[in-house]
Amino acid sequence: MIDYILTLIISFAGLVLGGVLAKIAPEELKSGERYWKILEWIVLAVIIAVISYYSRFWWAIPIAAILVFLKIFKKEYPALAFVLLISAFGNFLFLAGSLIFIYSLASGTLDAKRIIKKQGKKWIMINYTKILYIVLGFALLPLLIAYA
Repeated sequence: MIDYILTLIISFAGLVLGGVLAKIAPEELKSGERYWKILEWIVLAVIIAVISYYSRFWWAIPIAAILVFLKIFKKEYPALAFVLLISAFGNFLFLAGSLIFIYSLASGTLDAKRIIKKQGKKWIMINYTKILYIVLGFALLPLLIAYA
């Protein structure tokens, strides 16, 4: 259980570190934006491949469709919380957590780039879907405790 909580927090920390990275080196954001987007899609594909390898294959098809659909609309973090829960049952929690961390690092950097462009607003990089990731992750914790 403590493994799940630590993995949830560390995977979410990628968002904050991505924002810090964007704040430290804003001149590099313009040239690196394309690579961060490519990294997001590659890591998302690897997450789907890991789910299909470690869990039943029929889980991977709807999860892949949901993740890609939500990625297009930039609301993928609740689905990533579900992926983290599945990984806790499938014994690949640290692999999924590290992939979500890398994905969050790229996503946090790109989100911070958009926020830095809006200089009139306060620099807050965590939006509601990312907060929902943490809330949903902790809300699913009793389910993990019940079946552990």
